[in-house]
Amino acid sequence: MPPAALLARSLLRSAARPGPAPRGLTSGPPQHPLSGGETTVGFVAMFVSLLGPAAWVLAHLDDYKKRE
Repeated sequence: MPPAALLARSLLRSAARPGPAPRGLTSGPPQHPLSGGETTVGFVAMFVSLLGPAAWVLAHLDDYKKRE
């Protein structure tokens, strides 16, 4: 094949190649999906850790405005 055709073929080739995933990574659905309780605990933990400090600052905004 001419070099220009080889270059065009390599550029048009799909990036995804069949075969096993590299470095032992696998894709697909989880073998043991999380239950509803575990999901709820995870969401509550994330909301408390992310929104808790912001809520505390907003609740004490008047204290921060005072100059002593």
